Amino acid sequence: MIEVKNIFKRYRRRNVLNGVSFTADKGEITCLIGVNGAGKSTILKAIMGLTPITGGSILIDEQALRPSLYEKIAFIPDHLTMPAGMKLSEAIRFMADFYESWNRERAIELMQFFRLEPSDKIGSLSKGTAAKFNLLLGLGQDSDYLLMDEPFSGIDLFSREAITNVFTSDLIEGRGVLLTTHEIGEMEHLIDKAVLLQDGKVSRAFNCEEMRYEEGKSVIDIMREVYRA
Repeated sequence: MIEVKNIFKRYRRRNVLNGVSFTADKGEITCLIGVNGAGKSTILKAIMGLTPITGGSILIDEQALRPSLYEKIAFIPDHLTMPAGMKLSEAIRFMADFYESWNRERAIELMQFFRLEPSDKIGSLSKGTAAKFNLLLGLGQDSDYLLMDEPFSGIDLFSREAITNVFTSDLIEGRGVLLTTHEIGEMEHLIDKAVLLQDGKVSRAFNCEEMRYEEGKSVIDIMREVYRA
């Protein structure tokens, strides 16, 4: 389990995060939802140790965050970070050399699943194809948790469908997924827990199935209540 406990982040005299708390469990998809600037990406970066927090704590499987725990987590940012001139096959070899947790067989399976060409260069990829390859780089690691920052932002319909299909496959099974989005769309029927952020705070957090069963409301219904209030 990833536990975010009362974390604060101050940046340029502004509180970006104001006492944020939630959990993300293995075997579940947890979605951080909020408008741009709500603090979603900052939370993922804080979990990965890429930005320091000014208060609170983050635990991974009941252990305080430290570098040795990052082997348990694969982070997929909202853009590819590999050099534009690198071929996809070269990027995969780089990952195999850099990450002990790299699963070559799964990477090959994903290349076929997404219909990617090993000889293509990263700089030549469309936004949708780049998003697929970015997802491959995360899923190719044998990690317990998968962090994804805005996986659907700005990509075409067919790429969205291909990425959404991953969430119903055995590639995700057993992992804890924590993703951010401001457009719930295709993901609503797949996510287990929603955490709605507003002004750097958790406005609502709930189990999606329980919300539908007990109150007859969808995630989008709750979003309307929170963001139109």
